[in-house]
Amino acid sequence: MATVKDIVELINVIAPERNAINDGYDNVGLIVGRNDTPVDCVMCCLDATEEVVAEAIKYGAQMIVAHHPMVFMPTAKITDETVLGRKIISAIENGIGIYSAHTSLDFSADGINDYLVELLHLSNVSTLDEYIGKNEGLGKVGDLTSSMYVTVLKAEVEKVLSDAYVRIIGEPYDSISRVAIINGAGGGDTKYIDMALKAGADCLITADVKHHVAVYAKESGLTVIEPQHYTMEYAYISKLTQKLNAQASEKGLTVRFVQSEKDINPRF
Repeated sequence: MATVKDIVELINVIAPERNAINDGYDNVGLIVGRNDTPVDCVMCCLDATEEVVAEAIKYGAQMIVAHHPMVFMPTAKITDETVLGRKIISAIENGIGIYSAHTSLDFSADGINDYLVELLHLSNVSTLDEYIGKNEGLGKVGDLTSSMYVTVLKAEVEKVLSDAYVRIIGEPYDSISRVAIINGAGGGDTKYIDMALKAGADCLITADVKHHVAVYAKESGLTVIEPQHYTMEYAYISKLTQKLNAQASEKGLTVRFVQSEKDINPRF
């Protein structure tokens, strides 16, 4: 039977921990659990919420693989008086390991940004900031199959991400042909606007756009299409589940990866 350590090794083939942001911002890796715990079922999700932990317990999974870290900021206490404490206690009491593949999955080849490129059929694709290595780093940029109005691309983003709450920052009937993509919170800093412009993009698709970043983008002449953070990244979880099952089969490990059904958009 596979162990937690075996699962961590599988994940590192897809999303190497060395590719994560290592400046104290992120928390990638095994967050809860023992490396030698036997595992025959792993639940994959975007967020290891209380509902997902309870689902894993009911399902009989011995491990949860989440994109977002369950423990992000330092915590001084672990008690049942807090949501985080209850999740950690429940996981430990039920022998469930919890792993986070956060920026390691964002920045690795064939990760979340590459999948979004695939969904939008971009060509001539390159990495916005190839600081890790070839095809690995922050964001992607590529060409649309043909020029189109912003509002047409917005509709396509809504369709492929199943997101009815996508907004446009800019003019809806401007014509665009080259698109930059930064999954998640790429709308948090004006430097990402500059990065997209430097790459020749006339549109950036990203989430969590702050007001001052929106103003900067508009004044800089860059259109922004903003889906929800959840939908930009949740779209990849089914693919991650499939990839991990394929990796396990290739290694001859008798372990099943299943996608959580309780991993839901917090906006609804």
